[in-house]
Amino acid sequence: MKIFMTRNIKNHLTLAVALVIGLSSLTVYGQQHPSLDNYLFTPVSISPANAGMQQQNVVSLVDAQWVGIKGAPRTGIISADYRSLNGLGLNMTLVTDAVGPATTSYMGLSAAYHLPISEEATLSTGLRVSLGRSTVDFNNEFYFDLVDPNIYSVQGPMMANVDVGTTLNTKNFYAGVSFKNLNRAEIYQNNYTAQVLHVFGGHRMDVTKDWALTSSFLMTGTSNSPADLNMHAYVERSNTWGVGLHYSPADEMGMLFRVKPTDDWHLFYQYNFPLTELVYVTRTSHVVGVAFNVMQKVTSLTSPRYFL
Repeated sequence: MKIFMTRNIKNHLTLAVALVIGLSSLTVYGQQHPSLDNYLFTPVSISPANAGMQQQNVVSLVDAQWVGIKGAPRTGIISADYRSLNGLGLNMTLVTDAVGPATTSYMGLSAAYHLPISEEATLSTGLRVSLGRSTVDFNNEFYFDLVDPNIYSVQGPMMANVDVGTTLNTKNFYAGVSFKNLNRAEIYQNNYTAQVLHVFGGHRMDVTKDWALTSSFLMTGTSNSPADLNMHAYVERSNTWGVGLHYSPADEMGMLFRVKPTDDWHLFYQYNFPLTELVYVTRTSHVVGVAFNVMQKVTSLTSPRYFL
């Protein structure tokens, strides 16, 4: 009888794991994912073609969404970026994303080649390979027979995903497209990573000698999820500080602030306000980040100042 009960519990556990991860995946793509509203800070998050495009070598940010709701998304990102004189861009990104009892951790390695096609235009093409795993912790969410220690935490299989992207960059304009999760890696028992299509672009205009206005958009289509649109407008003074607005229709809106006290450091903060029924239970989402250089910047190359 004990063996039968243990097997029965494990069968129910297997179903619960699949449901939790499946629901968590839907939640991640249904809510405003950090890679969408924070791509100005970590441009490689939406396309591997942006490897080498960060203004600082290292960017670290923490995204706390829906503050006050138990199990709300919490994300930590560290992104290391490098660009060589011959047009090669490299990036390594570490991400931990928690939604409810499910936590997904992965590492992405991106490589891009930035090919000059004219005096003012560059065509960038990139490839990313990421490897990660999802873990579901039931200790604070469900209660099972505590005699079996194997049901406290369950790890899914290792997931390997491939992303591709291309971007056209000019002095004052960029436009690109990327496609994520080409191979649809299995998360857990017939649950697969969603495929994502990004279409994005932006423009920078020098208003005066000291002031510049940058605008951008990001359209996202995810399998089995509604389409998403993000828009930004950012005003910057002398590449030292700036403020901006972020708007995603029927999702959220907010503002962002960036300050660059030295050439090698800058700090940023973003606040978002929900435009959905979530406003009745939470009114805040916060992003705090820091970026810095760990090596001397290449001065022979000038990266477009679209990203922060």
